[in-house]
Amino acid sequence: MIKDEKPKEAPRDKIEAVDYKDKWLRALAEYENLKKRAEREKSEFVKFSNQFLIAELFPIMDSFDSAINSIETSNDKESFLKGLHMLQKEFHRVLEVNGLKKIKSVGEKFDPGLHQAEEEVCTDKFPAGVIAEEIRSGYTLNDGLLRPAVVKVSKGKEEKKEKEEKK
Repeated sequence: MIKDEKPKEAPRDKIEAVDYKDKWLRALAEYENLKKRAEREKSEFVKFSNQFLIAELFPIMDSFDSAINSIETSNDKESFLKGLHMLQKEFHRVLEVNGLKKIKSVGEKFDPGLHQAEEEVCTDKFPAGVIAEEIRSGYTLNDGLLRPAVVKVSKGKEEKKEKEEKK
């Protein structure tokens, strides 16, 4: 009776199937371990990625401490102000070396990708659509927007009719 007969699996085929399944399970476990290790390494990288920037800021912190101590014992405000300007310049230099750039604003055409308009102002100094005043500086970090500049945008010259209506 050929109908009822089932093809018999050779023992070798069963052994190969078990072997392939075992290899697949091992590869899956290796992949999971690799994912976990990559996640740990990423976490460690993020945790310590700012250490070099912070180390560069130590001299500036020390100078601030020194400046505060000296102003408490001296009344020479001019040299204190000069020292603060030097500290500010050094602070900006360290940040620029690490990829931070200030966004140009006043006199530039308004760009909603870089600027946040706080209000529109009438001015003879700038044509419409040009930034007349910067309220808060904006910055990019490695060419990506970190914080938009908050600005006042010119509407152009105020017309005489509008002035007369206000009176």
